[in-house]
Amino acid sequence: MSRPRPRLKEIAEATGFSVNTVSLALRASDRIPEKTRDLIMQEAERQNYFPNQIARSLTKRATHTIGLVLTDIMNPTITLTARSIERLLANAGYGVMFATSDNSLENEKKAMARFQSHQVDGIIVYPTNRSKIRHIQAARDAGFPVLALADLPDSGLDVVAMDDRVGAETAVMHLIARGHKNIVLLDGAFGSGNTEKFDGAQNALKRAKNGPASIAVVDPKGNSSAHGYAVAATILKQTPRPTAVYATTDALAIGVARWCLENEVSIPEDLAIVGCDNSEVSEFGSTPLTTINYASDEVSQKAVERIIALIESETRLAPKTLLFEPRIVVRKSS
Repeated sequence: MSRPRPRLKEIAEATGFSVNTVSLALRASDRIPEKTRDLIMQEAERQNYFPNQIARSLTKRATHTIGLVLTDIMNPTITLTARSIERLLANAGYGVMFATSDNSLENEKKAMARFQSHQVDGIIVYPTNRSKIRHIQAARDAGFPVLALADLPDSGLDVVAMDDRVGAETAVMHLIARGHKNIVLLDGAFGSGNTEKFDGAQNALKRAKNGPASIAVVDPKGNSSAHGYAVAATILKQTPRPTAVYATTDALAIGVARWCLENEVSIPEDLAIVGCDNSEVSEFGSTPLTTINYASDEVSQKAVERIIALIESETRLAPKTLLFEPRIVVRKSS
């Protein structure tokens, strides 16, 4: 049978102070002399006492907890961003509840509902489908501070994100500048209604002089290296045969590169490849990968600053959008 949790009463009896004095000391109240606070804290530590955060949250109407909804925990860029957000929130006195949608809209809706039922102080979310966000807007309408880590124009939501349209435009312009006219956009999110990178690629076609008239879109039905590897043969069987691929994650790009290595397709001579995220493996793969950088530190910092501002404001703040312009990191693959 487990040992009962120690209560304030036990600490009060052990130190000779009242329950009220013990409670104030454990909350670091200036009303209690420092010597008394130290004595009480030492006894609380000896008894392995932890405050009942649920009870405190009911009293204060604050949980000091943020809900974070991720799309794909296996994506190293998302994992890195989540870790940065967790550390920054911890430094600000907030804990994090995690949920992963696995790119399922239904899972995302359930996670949002669960966080609201737990009365978290705010929610940060990577939307699975950027055209289906009513449940996210509803959370904000219900009074929850909500921030999206993706560009959602005219959504009425706070946004801190990379500008995916500019990133895709930069990637495709890079390939066009190297003479490529048969370019494939390998986009695992396109089928889910997330067209930002396709839109950016189209912008590049409009800007380019003597560039391709169109760009082929291939949906690999996922975003992993395995998905990129599985679809590579299909890409290279197209007519006319593509000479370049812009993959919307580094993982997809690395999967294509692996297939090329095994099938004597030279990179970049036969096929140039550009990825997106600038994950660590993009630099240290067998063929260092040209990629669009994802500024996870900057995104994390500004996201945490904004969600805390939304939580701590005494009035409802007007939504703001902050988009970071990506830069291209050119390596051997292009």
